[in-house]
Amino acid sequence: MLIITNNPIVEENVKNIEIKTLDTDYIGTLKYCRDLVHEGYELLSHPLYGSVKPNETPYRTVIIKKGKSLDTNSLNLIEDAIETAEKFKNNKATPLWTERVLDDFRVIDFDIIRNTIQRMQYA
Repeated sequence: MLIITNNPIVEENVKNIEIKTLDTDYIGTLKYCRDLVHEGYELLSHPLYGSVKPNETPYRTVIIKKGKSLDTNSLNLIEDAIETAEKFKNNKATPLWTERVLDDFRVIDFDIIRNTIQRMQYA
């Protein structure tokens, strides 16, 4: 299992799982995941999880795993997620949030991914 994120509190709080922390935006994180899917990785979490719209939050965390070959379901899902996120961004750019609001978005993203990891461990 590999966690791809641009949310710094994920790396600070998740232990015993490999994490790649990116210095990029929401769409950049999705595109990085897409590149890994092309290398044979599979998505384990939905790239558009949660109720926060892609143009509202700058943070995104995705869980993937190394597969044996190109997983077309993962590829279609990540491509659709990128397209959806770009549509939202083109309609309305992400606001320049205060640090307090950004911290709220970091916590929301982390909480969702933490719960996802817990569900995976008990599945």
